[in-house]
Amino acid sequence: MRTRQIKLGRPELSAQLEKRSRQEKDVRSKARLLCVKLAAQGEHSAAQIAQICGGSRASVFEWIRQFRQGGLEKLLARDRPGPARGEMRGLPEAVRRQLQQGVQSGRWATAEAARQWLRREHGIKKPYVTVWQWLKKAGGVLRVPRPRHPGHDAAAATAFQEQLGEKLEALALAPGSRVKVWVMDEARFGLPTETRRVWITKGMRPIVRRQTRYEWDYLYGALEVVEGQAEFLHLPTVNLDCNRLFLEHLQASDPQAEHIVIADQAGFHLRPGDARLPEHIHIVSLPPYSPELNPCEQLWDVLKDTEGFANGLFASIAKLRTALLPGLRRYWENAALVLSLVGRPWLHDQANASAKS
Repeated sequence: MRTRQIKLGRPELSAQLEKRSRQEKDVRSKARLLCVKLAAQGEHSAAQIAQICGGSRASVFEWIRQFRQGGLEKLLARDRPGPARGEMRGLPEAVRRQLQQGVQSGRWATAEAARQWLRREHGIKKPYVTVWQWLKKAGGVLRVPRPRHPGHDAAAATAFQEQLGEKLEALALAPGSRVKVWVMDEARFGLPTETRRVWITKGMRPIVRRQTRYEWDYLYGALEVVEGQAEFLHLPTVNLDCNRLFLEHLQASDPQAEHIVIADQAGFHLRPGDARLPEHIHIVSLPPYSPELNPCEQLWDVLKDTEGFANGLFASIAKLRTALLPGLRRYWENAALVLSLVGRPWLHDQANASAKS
């Protein structure tokens, strides 16, 4: 049986439709434009056009009819099936609200845990992939939580941010003094390999050689929050004597300045008023269990990603220190990098106010 070619009767449209097709990103719209373009050329039958466009003969005739009635606007205007954006089809409104609250509070570690909750609490049995999509639509993303000590006092942390300026003024430094405000911390580094993530071809599992020699070193660090200075010192352990050594190192970096050091209340840190504090050193203690208030805490994790240190094997503490050197140098040579790390509005604004006093 012979088939007749479809002739739209407007061959001049072919180039126009080709141009519009190249601009179109939606695959289904591209198929409609190709159908009408082929019909405009008048060289193919409905069956051939359907095969080329991946549709049916009925679709070919329907698309041509739409084009004839309303042009490109009518051709490309489609009712989009499926749920509206963000809609969780099959989930009652009350349960949807509970699911969103669970996502906001970090209730579930996995989609499977949420799936079991839906089944146990609401009798809703859905495949894993459906629950995963619901969690995404509820605004959820998978992130590793930051650990927090049970003794953390959120109110005390907020009060410290609001009252830091008053604490600095209470030090009663002599008018006209040159003031430097530091955040200080220390971290333990050792010969056991620090395993970090690496880029690798999808589908392949990276392998890293790892040693378990338990020798340790301690890196003391301080970041200046007004001018962006950085000071570091390697010491073999943490205790009050080592803390004093680092504070003396900090004071020697600018002997004529008054150094305000914001630090946590670890048992190996000298406290305000201690007679062992070096001259021109003033301690401001952070609230207990509030590492989020100390930007220096973040620095250690950045250093562990340093090229040459991450996933490295070191025969001695001396070689470990050498591997850390490039990462440390970036901070003591680049004030902008330090300021980007300590640039929290509450800290920067109040430290600046103190420096001008």
